[in-house]
Amino acid sequence: MKTRKTALLTAGLTIALCAAVIVGSTFAIFGASTTREVTVTTGSVDVSAQFGDLTLYSLTPESSEAQPTGSLSFGAGGTAALDSAGGSIALTGIVPGDRAEFTLTITNTGTSAARCLIVYESSVTGVEGAQDALNYSVTAADDPDFSFGSWSADPLAAGESISFVISVELDKSAVQVTDEEGNVQTFITQATVAFTVYAGQANASDADLNGALGLTPAP
Repeated sequence: MKTRKTALLTAGLTIALCAAVIVGSTFAIFGASTTREVTVTTGSVDVSAQFGDLTLYSLTPESSEAQPTGSLSFGAGGTAALDSAGGSIALTGIVPGDRAEFTLTITNTGTSAARCLIVYESSVTGVEGAQDALNYSVTAADDPDFSFGSWSADPLAAGESISFVISVELDKSAVQVTDEEGNVQTFITQATVAFTVYAGQANASDADLNGALGLTPAP
């Protein structure tokens, strides 16, 4: 009998230990985790340039100062044509005192604030002195401190525009030239005024913008 009791007790201990293992495997530690994300997108720098509001002026018998013609024809028969889509203005058959005025509007079409640099250069062929007789003036209507050939100090916000009034005039002092045989020479055979607009992110230095766009310090 003693032996049987001992065997039963041992069996009971074995069952108890198994139960302890089962209960222990159900324990858990409370915990939590939180995830944060960093999202990145890039801005864009882009501008559009548009000519508009073309107005012609010519001398009149009553005035020594050029007056608006009210049309796209000059007083002596010359004409002007504005190609908005192509971004060009053609002046044909002008005489001394004729002047064309038009606007150049720069719009920031990108998503980032931008600084602008606008340069223009002219190419005139014709008789000697023709280059000096073709006068230009440029006025920033919205920013009188703007300087052509220099990066703007004030940036254009996305969607913002700045306008300029540009004047091209054949000086009243221009003199018609004849050759040795008395034949009249065409004063200007071809003249082109080209405007180039550069734009760069507003928080970059002049040096960095010039380097990125391949420009010299003084375009």
